Amino acid sequence: MIFNILSAIAILLFFSFGFSWFIARQICRSPREIKKEEWKNYSLEPEVISFKTSDGLKLVGAFIKGNNKGTIILLHGYGRSKEQMLPQASFLNKRGYNILMFDFRASGESEGKFITFGQMEQYDLEGAVEFLKARHEVEMNKIGLLGFSMGGAVALMKSGDLPQIKAIVISSTYARFKSVIWQNFKLYFRGLPFFPMGYFVLWIIKYRTGIYYPRITPIKYIAKLKARPLMMIHGAHDKRVPLSDAYEIYKQAPWLKEFWLVRQAAHEDTYTITKDHYEDKVSSFFDKYVLGR
Repeated sequence: MIFNILSAIAILLFFSFGFSWFIARQICRSPREIKKEEWKNYSLEPEVISFKTSDGLKLVGAFIKGNNKGTIILLHGYGRSKEQMLPQASFLNKRGYNILMFDFRASGESEGKFITFGQMEQYDLEGAVEFLKARHEVEMNKIGLLGFSMGGAVALMKSGDLPQIKAIVISSTYARFKSVIWQNFKLYFRGLPFFPMGYFVLWIIKYRTGIYYPRITPIKYIAKLKARPLMMIHGAHDKRVPLSDAYEIYKQAPWLKEFWLVRQAAHEDTYTITKDHYEDKVSSFFDKYVLGR
């Protein structure tokens, strides 16, 4: 009897571990999204660029010239590419801003084997700022960030080390990597227990990639922003990143902060649902805090 019970437990753990290994592999090696055809939908004149990160990866991006010396760096979300941010690039460039957009490591056309949810992508943002130093069109004291989901997490985690960043807009951004794994586990694997499978996933991710989830905790970096202005955008119906994460980040943020809850929106449609209002709010925020208008 005891042998049968132990055998059943062993089999259950074996299959749980195997399934967790598959999930972890899919999470860290998401299929690359490359949508070059999207550019034809926008009246933009991009210069194809590339730069190296401090750990030696070549990242591919685009630089779009503006006419007001201000520059906005656009940071895409998990499993996506720079083309995800083309709507934002378009309206901000029309307002006169230079635009730098690029594919994070292991995404789009950039080098890299694993997506790390912000832990290593911080070096990507650092490399982007270094790239801008060589551009005569750019005033290094007039730079803003706009990040979506994982891109927002990178913005929160690295901006405190980059004094050139004057203002930050984040959308649908998580406070902790563990919470977003838990949230998506519930979403995609309803009825399955997070323990032990969720913890197997986190352990396997660390084993395969070096990602240590306690380090991917954007909320811990909030204090380093100091007095830099922060705008937060979040959909009330976001099922991938819990709304509680957004409230927690807002509560910890410095005093120059704005929170915009888009009541009809889910994870990826805060822009499409509120297009004109979104463009006005984000542009005005950058005009005020990047350009000082």
